[in-house]
Amino acid sequence: MLTVLFTATSLLSVAVKRDLTEWQRVHDELMRDMARIERLREQESVLSDELQHLRETKSAVSDDIQRLRIQREEERQEWEREREANEQRRRGHMPFWGEARLLTAECPEDRIRQYDAPMHNLLVEDDWYAACMNTATDIAGRRLASPRTCMNYGLDDGVRGYWSIEVISSEC
Repeated sequence: MLTVLFTATSLLSVAVKRDLTEWQRVHDELMRDMARIERLREQESVLSDELQHLRETKSAVSDDIQRLRIQREEERQEWEREREANEQRRRGHMPFWGEARLLTAECPEDRIRQYDAPMHNLLVEDDWYAACMNTATDIAGRRLASPRTCMNYGLDDGVRGYWSIEVISSEC
């Protein structure tokens, strides 16, 4: 009986050792899993903080973008108002000739008198030559469609037109 008891005890102790080994293996695996879970929670916390920071940054960038869009729209509207004002000014502006000046005081033998006149109301962006050649004026009681020639003397003296007019003998 002692042999049976010893054999049963040794079988029982082998089974208990096997169970203890299995329990230790499962315990070690659970501890590794818990450590992994803890690391994942820490990473999740870090990622959550980073995500919150990114959301705040995105919100700030979105606000900046919105502010820039509003600013750009205001600038565009200002440019549009300036363009419209310039267009209004151009539509309402007409170049005209100043007082014509007689360059030849006496009656010339060829009966051609020379006149010149300054052009006024030219805008910087105007085609001065086209404006000069296409603007009519009255000189010596005659309506003249365009001058014989035009000269641009720059900002100080401006554009001047020159006419040659044949004089009737009674005018001399």
